[in-house]
Amino acid sequence: MGAAAGDAALADQAQGLRRLVPRARVVAVTSGKGGVGKTNIAVNLAVAAAEMGRRVLLLDVDLGLANVGLLLDLAHRHTLA
Repeated sequence: MGAAAGDAALADQAQGLRRLVPRARVVAVTSGKGGVGKTNIAVNLAVAAAEMGRRVLLLDVDLGLANVGLLLDLAHRHTLA
């Protein structure tokens, strides 16, 4: 496949993903490596969606180092641990 064909395939893939986003029901933020900003990305996505009028449920399932409550200045009533 030539460079032009490869660029066209990437453009088509990105367009397909953009069409899916408005209908998304679940967004998972994951990584196999720690310390890459997963919690910050998840919190910012949740806040942005809420500001757009969407209903949001944000779960931090890191049993050892759950930090969403810290970033949002929330007190924990329950934990998964």
